[in-house]
Amino acid sequence: MSAVASAPGKVILVGEHFVVENEPAIAVAINLRARVRATKVEGEGVEVRSRELGLAQVFRGDEPRSSPLYPVYFAAKVTMEYIGVESPLRVEVFSDIPPASGMGSSAAVAVATVAAVAKALGVKLAEDEISRLAYRAEEIVHGKPSGIDNTISTYGGAIAYRKTEGFLRLEADFSPIRLVLADSGLPRSTGEMVARVRRLKAKYPRVFEPLYHAAGRLAIEAGKAIEAGNFRALGELMNVNHGLLSAIGVSNEVLERLVYRAREAGALGAKITGAGGGGFIVALCEKGSEERVAKALREVSSRVFVVDVSGEGVRYEE
Repeated sequence: MSAVASAPGKVILVGEHFVVENEPAIAVAINLRARVRATKVEGEGVEVRSRELGLAQVFRGDEPRSSPLYPVYFAAKVTMEYIGVESPLRVEVFSDIPPASGMGSSAAVAVATVAAVAKALGVKLAEDEISRLAYRAEEIVHGKPSGIDNTISTYGGAIAYRKTEGFLRLEADFSPIRLVLADSGLPRSTGEMVARVRRLKAKYPRVFEPLYHAAGRLAIEAGKAIEAGNFRALGELMNVNHGLLSAIGVSNEVLERLVYRAREAGALGAKITGAGGGGFIVALCEKGSEERVAKALREVSSRVFVVDVSGEGVRYEE
C-alpha cells in the first residue's frame, strides 16, 4: 500500500527567536510544499530517498543521527510506534521548499512523512496527532524547537503561537498582499543560531528581558493588524521586529543589504525570516509591487521566490 501527503512551508512574519522563550509569534503557511510518498515494501528497515538531496539510505535501527536523512526516518519510526504498526517502508521526499532557508523545510517534510506513513499503514491521524509526532522529529533537527513550524505546516493559514498556550488561528484576507523571499546565500544552522542567542541572553539577562517583552507586545499588535487587514501597519511592525533581531545578534551585512534593498524598492516591510545568520529575508508587498521588489532583490540574490499565503495545511494526495 502507498500513500502521498504534502505539507506547506512557512514564513514567520514576527517573533522568531523570541518564541523559543515563550513570547508569541505569528506565522503563515506559503504555497511551497513538501511531498512524501510512503510505501509498504518487502524486506526490512526503512529506506529513505530524497530527490533534492540526491541521497538514499536504508535505516534498520539506531543508526547515527548524522545522516541528513535521519530525521525523515525518525518521523517514520515514531509514527509506527505511535500507531502500533511496524512494517518495512520506502519513504520518498519531494520538496519545493529550499532547506536551511527559514521556510520550515524540515517541519513540512516531517509533517508530510507522519501523515503519509500512517495512511500507508492504514491509519488516518488527526491534525493534532500529526503535529505532535512531527515535533518529535523537529527535535532531532533543531534541539529545542519552538513548535511553531510543525504547527503552521499542519494547520496552514495564519496563526499566533505561544509555546505554553498553543496556537490561535488568525482570520485574515491575505489577497491584497504577496510575499517576496530572497536568499542571502549564506548557510546557517537553526539549532546553532538558537543556542547562540540563548548564550548571549544568559550573559546579559537584564538587557535581553525587555527586548523579549517588546517582541511579545509587537506580535500581539501584528496579529491585530493582520485581522484588521492593515498591512501597512504590519509592514512597519515587521521592520521593528527586524531591528530587534539585529539587536540580539542574528543579522549581518548581507542580510541587511537584502532587507534595505526590499524596502527601497517599495516593500511595506522587510526582515529576516527564520533563525538568521543566513537563509532568507521576507518582504511584505502590496499586490502590483511584488515584481518590482523581486527584480531589485534579484540584483543581489541568487534565489528569489514570490509566494502567496496558503490557507491549506497538511493534505493527502493521489
